Amino acid sequence: MVRAGDSAHPVSVAPARIVLLLLGIVVGVVGVRMVIDARDDPMRSARTSAQTVLVVEVVDGDTLVIGSGRHVRLIGIDTPERDTCGYQRASDALRSLVEGRKVRLVNPESVQDQDRYGRLLRYVDREGADAGLDLLRVGLAVARYDSRDGYDPHPREERYHRADRAVASIC
Repeated sequence: MVRAGDSAHPVSVAPARIVLLLLGIVVGVVGVRMVIDARDDPMRSARTSAQTVLVVEVVDGDTLVIGSGRHVRLIGIDTPERDTCGYQRASDALRSLVEGRKVRLVNPESVQDQDRYGRLLRYVDREGADAGLDLLRVGLAVARYDSRDGYDPHPREERYHRADRAVASIC
């Protein structure tokens, strides 16, 4: 408070406090709204965890083994089974992409951690590219095991189906 004869500025601090209070309320409301939106957002499943690992073996076109000995099943694709058309080509293609290389295993929040066989369910990214998407783009895999088949949805699902429709299967 300013008294007569004081040399302080005669500006009241009350309006400044009101502005700061209002600013705090706005920031608080916006923050709460962002939290609510994140919980209700169907794309919140895009949150992921990832780790870089060495691929020591490719089992087939959609399964590999990492340095720890764990088997990894690529999310969202299916390749031909052993002794069927395309099996060897799909297996060889994945092998050339990742075997003996470090890759990034990406685990989206929306997908369960393992399948019923105990394999880790992961996207496999190498050098910034998605190995599963690469197989789809050349017709060596089909988009499967996603929300269209009764499984968990995954963040790359639409992209995978677009790539799958864009090319003919090799068989």
